[in-house]
Amino acid sequence: MASNSLGLWACRRLPLLRLSSKPSDTISTGCAGEARRIATTATDRPERKPSTVHRTTVEALKDAVNVRGAEELSNRKLFERLQPDEKTMEMLDMHRLGMEKEGRFVRRRWFGYQEPEVSLPRLAFFAGAQSSKSFPSASLPEIGFVGRSNVGKSTLVNQVCGSAAARISDRPGLTQQINFYTARDDFHLVDMPGYGFAFAKEEERVGWQSLIEDYIRNRKTLRRVMVLLDARHGIKANDRDFMDLMDRTRTKYQFVLTKCDLVRRTDLAKRHLLVSQEAASSKHCIPRVMLVSARDGAGLNLLRKEIAHTCSLGQKYLGSYSRKESIARAEYDSQLKIYKETSRSKKRRR
Repeated sequence: MASNSLGLWACRRLPLLRLSSKPSDTISTGCAGEARRIATTATDRPERKPSTVHRTTVEALKDAVNVRGAEELSNRKLFERLQPDEKTMEMLDMHRLGMEKEGRFVRRRWFGYQEPEVSLPRLAFFAGAQSSKSFPSASLPEIGFVGRSNVGKSTLVNQVCGSAAARISDRPGLTQQINFYTARDDFHLVDMPGYGFAFAKEEERVGWQSLIEDYIRNRKTLRRVMVLLDARHGIKANDRDFMDLMDRTRTKYQFVLTKCDLVRRTDLAKRHLLVSQEAASSKHCIPRVMLVSARDGAGLNLLRKEIAHTCSLGQKYLGSYSRKESIARAEYDSQLKIYKETSRSKKRRR
């Protein structure tokens, strides 16, 4: 049976909180500082009432747009009037995240950012748990993946380590237990059941949520929880309820926008802005928002780098990454400068 905190997780409507008006930060290349593990046990971090109250997407939009008559505009109109951050747009262009603008008068780039490859060991399934008693012994650093049903958790777990260990399906609710995958005895990736809609009975879904809550609250080796969000929709009500759970248990978590190849680049930058502002409002959320596309592989190397640093494996898997990244970035910047200097505005013939 679900606990009282689980009931709050599933039902709470959250009031207004003012967001920061500062532009969102782009993906940072140096994330070693976030990788230091806070050595705390479950008894050292008791549950407490969260100091952060998460707001709704509509309230965030109205505050971000900040125009007269915003109260009368629809959500779509508010999103259209939202101005994306220029640095975020440059980052999306460089990593080719989001759908590019196409047209007769759009000049295509002949160059691209040659991103250094980050290789992590292949995954192997080693344990599945349908109750807290079935959890394997806590030995290696663990990275959890969680999100709404059908957001792409199992697909991303496979893509991160180039394996096919996790079962995938278009039917929401395929993952019905917590699956543990090991990466060459270096770290564990943990695929959790999705919350929200699923083709399963109500009591089963409540049981999954209770299982996730037990794992997050009591797991000593859990370094970080990656909260996956569909880039087309952003943060939903059940995502905010899960964020409230993470704040109450004082667990570090980080947002990952998935399915970025299905969103226009400008809209993706706007979505990144809103999610980054929400991340900055919680002291337990890593402010750096990751963006990935499992279909074309965009953003996966940055996510692999984040996981390696979080598990304190940067020296092992990222030895020459910084040097290669500097060379690739310098070459990209030089080509981009030539592209901007030689670009002309083409006028359509009458």
